Amino acid sequence: MRSRHVATGLGLLATAGLLAACSSATTNSAASAAEHGSASGTTTDGSAASAPATITIGLPPTADVQRSVRAAYTVPSGAFLTSFDGVIARAVGLGGYVASSATTPAPGGRIVAGSVTLEIPAASLASYLNGMPSTFVASSIDFSSVDHYAAFVDVNAELTSAHAQLLALDGLLAKATTLADITTIEQRIETVQVESDTYQGQLNGLTASVAMASATVALSERGSTLVAAVPSALNNGLSNGWRNAGQVTGALVDAVVTAVPVLVILAIFLAGWLIPRRLRRAPRPSP
Repeated sequence: MRSRHVATGLGLLATAGLLAACSSATTNSAASAAEHGSASGTTTDGSAASAPATITIGLPPTADVQRSVRAAYTVPSGAFLTSFDGVIARAVGLGGYVASSATTPAPGGRIVAGSVTLEIPAASLASYLNGMPSTFVASSIDFSSVDHYAAFVDVNAELTSAHAQLLALDGLLAKATTLADITTIEQRIETVQVESDTYQGQLNGLTASVAMASATVALSERGSTLVAAVPSALNNGLSNGWRNAGQVTGALVDAVVTAVPVLVILAIFLAGWLIPRRLRRAPRPSP
């Protein structure tokens, strides 16, 4: 009896341990599946995980970084001009302006594609891109930046030094007593003032490049065909022939113009040498 009870107890303990092990394995497999689903961008029920649609650009307030972006979008057919004007109007509304623009027509002459380069306040660049209409489909968005920290440090140091020199020269000018000293100090002040203005201009340019971001936006209608100028072999041959003829003609004209003075000098020399000889050979009249 005792051995039977001992066997039954050991069987119950083994069953409890087996159930605990199975429960732990189920929990671990579920956690592993959840981690795999999150890493692959899907949830455990097989649905796609929602990706953030907004564009975030890190721009610390004290960063001396120049930002630029090149973005290409496709727009619905027949909506290029409206979309193009809207892109420009939104940039102007944010305090920006148009730096340059260009458009391309379709074979029928209707404008269906183009690009515009805009200068936009750097702090508004992300909101500008995020505010594109839902009908715009992004083909590519490329960001780039240039760190101007070293340039800011150098220009600020030069500008500070120039201001210090001006203060020192003003003090010397106030103490100058002779005309020669006054003239020399005033000339030096003028030179340092020009240097100071130059450094200030460089600093203003750096500040503007950091405060404003460059955005080049290219738009094209979906399914449109652009006009491509394909030069023919005949046109290339004719244009090259005319170009070569112009170069040869120009070279000949230059050679003639260059040789004219030499020909004049040679003619004078020959005239001075031949005329006396002919005079000597001419028969003298008999008396």
